[in-house]
Amino acid sequence: MEFRITADEQRVLFLIVDYLDAGDAPTVDELSRAADGDVMRDVATLRSKGWILVRHVDERPTVIGLSPMAVAAVRNLRYGRRET
Repeated sequence: MEFRITADEQRVLFLIVDYLDAGDAPTVDELSRAADGDVMRDVATLRSKGWILVRHVDERPTVIGLSPMAVAAVRNLRYGRRET
């Protein structure tokens, strides 16, 4: 897992976490609407870095969860600490 993410990726990550905490698996389209812009690149990067799990649901890319290591990393990011 690549722990370094950009500010834009972090913003999208926290948006994803909000959806997942509410019990919803967001599509990339839903995330883009919520972020007021296309987030496909950020989602793809977070996936390639090992932060999120993405599957096609009804032919739409959907974030279904965080990787196990990302859960701890997000907890640290929420409290202003980064582990490298």
